[in-house]
Amino acid sequence: MMGFGFLTSLAFAYGGWTALSIGMDRHYADMHGRGKEPDQRIRRICRLLGTLALLLTFAACVYLQGWTVGAVLCLGTMTMSALLLVLLLTYAPQRAIQGGQVAAVLGMLFGVLWMVG
Repeated sequence: MMGFGFLTSLAFAYGGWTALSIGMDRHYADMHGRGKEPDQRIRRICRLLGTLALLLTFAACVYLQGWTVGAVLCLGTMTMSALLLVLLLTYAPQRAIQGGQVAAVLGMLFGVLWMVG
């Protein structure tokens, strides 16, 4: 069941980076049109959800591999998901929100499958 654990951490990391990027002026404008900025409420919610998702990534990696290897796995997972998000923001910024939402739902689904199995 290591596969579901890795997919859980990868999905949470991608969703977390997406939420954090939505809370930034530049990426928000890329997704919604130039000159638009998120209001403070959206900015706070996105930052909170992004931080929570990255903490869940760390927790899943540590649970999967232990403290020593789990921390390194977390860094690699976060790097890989950030690279995927950077590529998506570069070529299709409007789809980044949809990808982040799908990743968050898949992260929860894979997490449940991982814990049950």
